[in-house]
Amino acid sequence: MNADNLWSVVFLGAVLMIIALRLVARKKPSLFVPDYQRAVKFVDGAFKNVLDPGSYGPPGKNEQITVVDLRPQPIVVERVMFQDAIQASSVISIGAELMISDPADAVTKLKNLLNDSIAIIRDQLRSTMSKRIADWDPATRAKLASDITLSLNSDLRKFGVQLQNVEITELWSRTIKPTATMGAN
Repeated sequence: MNADNLWSVVFLGAVLMIIALRLVARKKPSLFVPDYQRAVKFVDGAFKNVLDPGSYGPPGKNEQITVVDLRPQPIVVERVMFQDAIQASSVISIGAELMISDPADAVTKLKNLLNDSIAIIRDQLRSTMSKRIADWDPATRAKLASDITLSLNSDLRKFGVQLQNVEITELWSRTIKPTATMGAN
């Protein structure tokens, strides 16, 4: 074999090697996690760890990676109907920001982060407000918003999410009107 044939075989081999490496690299992209996200890593279906921001190599065969966005999501929970402490029909609506506090719990315990969280918020809001008398005084509303935040976060923390900047957007109650026969004798 002469030198010209040898160099053409080496060149052809190098070209084939580069093409093969590019095809393999294309099948398994690397993972980049920006600073506002976290990645939850599972190995063989079991939780392994939470990946902090950075660049990571491609996941292995038995690994699954779920990326979670940690930025607050504005939500509005409208028209939660309840019976207050004096059994008057009442309605409350709130606006808040939903945040993920624990990415691993949020991914493993909630199927749909937003919808499941709103269902939990509705139930807990109904339970909390049924123990109170609906009062639309502005000073009472601020105190009520902080009490609602504490109550909701104690329940949501189990699922890896929390609320912040809770604001009551609507609160009213249908008071019971006394009939003519009610009252002192």
